[in-house]
Amino acid sequence: MQENRTKVLFSDRILKNILPYILIAPVVIYIVCVMVFPFCWALYISFTDKVIGVEGKFAGLKNYIELLMDPIFQKSILHTFVFTGGSVIAKLILGIAMAVVLNEKIKCRNVFRSILLLPWTIPTVVVVLVWQWMFSDVGGVLNALLQMAGVSKPVLWLSKPGTAMFSVILVNVWKGAPFIAISVLAGLQNISPEYYEAASIDGANICQRFIRITLPLLRDVIFLAALMTTIWTLNNFEVIWLLTKGGPSNATNVVAVYSYIMAFRNNNLSKAIATSVLFLPFMMLLINKVTKKSLEE
Repeated sequence: MQENRTKVLFSDRILKNILPYILIAPVVIYIVCVMVFPFCWALYISFTDKVIGVEGKFAGLKNYIELLMDPIFQKSILHTFVFTGGSVIAKLILGIAMAVVLNEKIKCRNVFRSILLLPWTIPTVVVVLVWQWMFSDVGGVLNALLQMAGVSKPVLWLSKPGTAMFSVILVNVWKGAPFIAISVLAGLQNISPEYYEAASIDGANICQRFIRITLPLLRDVIFLAALMTTIWTLNNFEVIWLLTKGGPSNATNVVAVYSYIMAFRNNNLSKAIATSVLFLPFMMLLINKVTKKSLEE
């Protein structure tokens, strides 16, 4: 009897020790199959001369050296940071402004808050098609408004390097600013009105209350939202590809578009993957920042 009891206790102890590994095994298997293995395979391919339809051979650092020496790739990095920086700054300014306005007690506030989310929820393809029509030099809304204002010649929004980058940033800001606005608005709801009442008694005006109270209390929310939208903007492909395909004259050719063209137009899969690998450390740094900030919250 004592021997059977010992066996049962021993079996229970083994089961308790093994149970955590059994429970976590599906997640580990999923991560290995879906993330680790594809990443290792892609990393290996980046060190070969793999072309779609042809078996690749090991080429060492050839792809990375050629990419770093490629002037188009160098410009695509610059364009990526211009596109991302311009978009994120504009989203933050517009998003914070919208959140502050919609936090005030105005008529139909809930309706305006619902409308605010529309650009973010509409599919990207639909957004781009609408803006493509608005940018058109024949019958486009923007050129029609400019002609009403006295501008005689239509602006070629998507056909000139300077205006093309401005145009894709404008579309990205229009679609992405609601995310910043909703995030900031949620933060504003948690600020006690007593802070503003005390500041008003002390004689602080609206600007002083915003700078001294609102911004410091929203610092973490704004920082996290800015990091998230920066990651999304760096990876943005649809807006630029559907509007300009990286043109004109590579003026809007960002890293994501460059990688796509290299893979599916030039069939150079290894160099396309190497493009993404080169950009990976910067993305990992941003993701690490977001993860740390989320855990702190």
